[in-house]
Amino acid sequence: MTRLDDEILMRRVDGELAPDEVARVDAAAEADPAVAARLEALRGTRAVARAAFPMTADARDADLARMIRSAPAKASPLAGLGAMLAEAFAPRRAAIWGGLATAAFVGGLALGPLIGGRHGGLRIENGGMLADAGLVRVLDTGLAADGADADGRAVGLTFRDQDGAWCRTFSAGEAGVAGLACREGGRWAMRVMAPLDGATGEIRTASSETPAAVLNAVDAVIAGETVDAAAEAAARDGGWR
Repeated sequence: MTRLDDEILMRRVDGELAPDEVARVDAAAEADPAVAARLEALRGTRAVARAAFPMTADARDADLARMIRSAPAKASPLAGLGAMLAEAFAPRRAAIWGGLATAAFVGGLALGPLIGGRHGGLRIENGGMLADAGLVRVLDTGLAADGADADGRAVGLTFRDQDGAWCRTFSAGEAGVAGLACREGGRWAMRVMAPLDGATGEIRTASSETPAAVLNAVDAVIAGETVDAAAEAAARDGGWR
């Protein structure tokens, strides 16, 4: 049976599927506890988001989404922005947005990595790809047991997300930020960044507490459990494939 992705499951939660598709998803959930668990998790994150940010639907939203997805690429300062927004708010990322709604409201969350530039002293390309050589090196080769390097860069948790991609939390002490990055196309893509708790401008250490916004992001996307030291080393040695 074809694996149901989060986009289909979220559309089931939002009541956007045709009756035959509803029956197919519900049958899959009854037959497979893993599908049922994912469906229930998406319902939970949707409920959290709705409770934190009550709103009414606007029929123009669907039209706007279609316009963004169909926006042609043009050589202008905004070239690619439509594609980035469509990707950022794609249904398959709904679990991330829902799980982070409250944290973003509180103010500890930086969503800037979705747009290129420098964020918290780190260089991020358009689309969220990490381009900071020092942090890329640590994410590629570092182990949690290694602790922080000379510039306060360290990795924390390592796990697979619901799409099977490897993800790692990190702290970038000199920049005073922490975050979550996941593998996409052989590179590390930023999912979220937040200031390190109590950052004062001094280089932080690996023992710096991971911000709640980053932990909420982990909860929103993790599949299973974080890996132990042996599995972390094996994933590193396997090139995060």
